[in-house]
Amino acid sequence: MYLLRKLLIYTLCILCHIPAFSQEVMNIKKIADEALEQSKVASLKRLIADADLTLKVQALSVTDNPPMPASKDIHDYYSWSPYSWPNPNAKDSLSYITKDGETNPETEKVSDKPLLRKMSVSVHTLALAYHFTKDKRYAQKSAELIRTWFLNPKTKMNPNLNFGQCKPGVEVGTPTGIIDSRWFILVIDAQEMLQGADVFQEAERRELKVWFNTFLNWLLTSEIGKEERKKKNNHGTWYAAQTAYYALYTGDNQLATKIVSDSKKFFDTQIDSMGRQIYELNRTKSYDYSLYNVHALITLAKVGSKVGIDLWHYNTDNGNSKNILESIKYLAGFVEPGSIWPFKQITDKAISLDVDDGGHFSVYYPYDLYSALLSYYHVYKDASLLHLLRKLSEGVAKENRANLLVFRK
Repeated sequence: MYLLRKLLIYTLCILCHIPAFSQEVMNIKKIADEALEQSKVASLKRLIADADLTLKVQALSVTDNPPMPASKDIHDYYSWSPYSWPNPNAKDSLSYITKDGETNPETEKVSDKPLLRKMSVSVHTLALAYHFTKDKRYAQKSAELIRTWFLNPKTKMNPNLNFGQCKPGVEVGTPTGIIDSRWFILVIDAQEMLQGADVFQEAERRELKVWFNTFLNWLLTSEIGKEERKKKNNHGTWYAAQTAYYALYTGDNQLATKIVSDSKKFFDTQIDSMGRQIYELNRTKSYDYSLYNVHALITLAKVGSKVGIDLWHYNTDNGNSKNILESIKYLAGFVEPGSIWPFKQITDKAISLDVDDGGHFSVYYPYDLYSALLSYYHVYKDASLLHLLRKLSEGVAKENRANLLVFRK
């Protein structure tokens, strides 16, 4: 009887505290939402400033870069492996070694990759600015950049990556070069935002889809593409994310559905019981690469939402940690001062990033932790990380473009 009475009193005490706890969570949520709303204003001001600078950018093309691939076709995309460095112990000037996570600036000078990245980000910057302001100048400039890179016969890129991430001195593309084109996802997102701007003729829209359909076919059928598809780490995940995105954009919903469904294997094989990305932990920037892989999974989940497959909640039952939710929570645990990331990380962690592109205009970097946290909050409605989200939104992430993307209707 005594034990029963004690248990009853204990239960009542717990029940009495539930409203107070719920109210505390609600208060935190209210404060966090207010902070995010303030960040939206700051981010919009930053976006418009960026878009105004981007209006001055000349149209970019693979033909702008003097170095040519072995094909001697100036329309072929060409890049060097970014982590390739001259071998200091070799007499041969064409002997290179790999320094993981350390970009050789000389490879950037030779490569078309900076042009591709800048074009994609510029297109997205302008389209998003148009979405919020309806200033048609932004839409027109965005369309101009798209035409130059994809449609103009004199300047367009051939829809392949046969010479992506070549090893210096070996003019043959590698499977890893396919990851260079992940930035095209921003172009496709921009297309959606430009729908009501009337800046493309219908024939141009069809032609752009034909370009991406041809590129998708190359990804699926080329030996380079087939090899990249086999990769177990972030390269395999981003290959799947790209092909799913391009399939959806070009109207092949059946293929997009299959790719998303098959991508469940990444959750089962890449993530351990703690939510860690096991194939990224041996990298020299293991935190960033873990985050990078999570963003590929998020991209696949976004496509899944459009084809009726819920990857957001895949593996979330019965305490399973092999999912997006636990992966983000694990990475978020190493943000606060004093928290030590237990693996190698030779640079600052990618918490909230704006990469400055040669001093000209800020470049949107979509693969940071803050962007993942916003997805986490809006998908899972989980209050456990609200304090961190609020802190970042009032600090380093105050102008982060992700603040606008989650509010975009």
